[in-house]
Amino acid sequence: MNALNRRRALTSAVVGGAAAAGLAACAGDGPEAAEEEPARSPESGAFSVPNEFDTLWEVFVGRYDPDAPVPPLSYSFMKYLPDEATDLLAQVVGRSPREYDSPESVEATAGQLEDLVAVYESHGVKVHRPRRLDEAENEFVVTGSHQVFARDPMFVVDDLLVEGAMMMPSRRKEIFAYRETLFELTASSKGARWVAAPHPVPTAPDPEVAESPGPFLEGGDVFVLDDGVLAGHSGLASNTAGIDWLRRELGGKPVHEVRVEHKWLHLDCVLAVVRPGLAVCHREGLPDGLPDLIADWEVVDATEEEAHAMGCNSMCLAPNKVIVPDEHGRLIDELVKRDVEVVGDFRFDEVSHAGGGVRCATQPLKRG
Repeated sequence: MNALNRRRALTSAVVGGAAAAGLAACAGDGPEAAEEEPARSPESGAFSVPNEFDTLWEVFVGRYDPDAPVPPLSYSFMKYLPDEATDLLAQVVGRSPREYDSPESVEATAGQLEDLVAVYESHGVKVHRPRRLDEAENEFVVTGSHQVFARDPMFVVDDLLVEGAMMMPSRRKEIFAYRETLFELTASSKGARWVAAPHPVPTAPDPEVAESPGPFLEGGDVFVLDDGVLAGHSGLASNTAGIDWLRRELGGKPVHEVRVEHKWLHLDCVLAVVRPGLAVCHREGLPDGLPDLIADWEVVDATEEEAHAMGCNSMCLAPNKVIVPDEHGRLIDELVKRDVEVVGDFRFDEVSHAGGGVRCATQPLKRG
């Protein structure tokens, strides 16, 4: 394995395949969220995500902590990450990226995450960041953590914030870093709604056996559409018990379980919705084909290689206006042919070596 592939595999191992700041972030906690309030807001409520397309106003973006220890192997790690990554992971458990990776790699990964923040802020989106987990939190369930992918510990459906339940034991602590900000947002908003899925029973990671019984429910599997919710289930993250719990919580809003091929962590590894009627999809990742809610949509087909590079992991800033990093050139060209406004001019490939893209790194709190 050459040095570049070794570094990419190690980065993937650390961030955990989740659906995986400049120099200042490498030296400390990194830039904090801007203090000023956004110029406009869709409504006074704390949370509002009616769909994946409406104008984006407020988000969380994850943080990269190069001092966080590498967690031990678990089932989802083994099934989602390539063999070379899991082989290397076994050699660095308990060590941090700053200890085994190059300064250039640490800086590049942190810098790309801050580039994403800059894109949001340049389009009027208010950005919050999770705080760094403390030493005690890093020991919760198992030692180690990864905080890059803000999408997974929670999600918003309409005006309801839902705390999920993570399958990977090392990721169940991530929500702790968001709660202070969430409490502040809900305290200043009348009628804010916030529920939490039942927390999974703590288990020791077993690379050969999936954690069970859950329920497990992760934001990377959830797509909010006007007519219902898609909830992916690959067996590596969300499961039927978690999806059934969500269905009960949402009451009348339909929740459609979507089978995902077992080697993909989340639904958003193989599907992106760009505007009503248009999606990007690696169809082979959906054994039952497109879900009924989008079965008649036009699809830009993504190859397996493009899906692994997180080409199906975009974020809508507004109707027909989508963030797609520059490395996804062919997919960008296909979207432009269909009159989509693509926002790029930055790369995200260093972050995406960890198994997640711009959607994985972002948690929308307000659209409208």
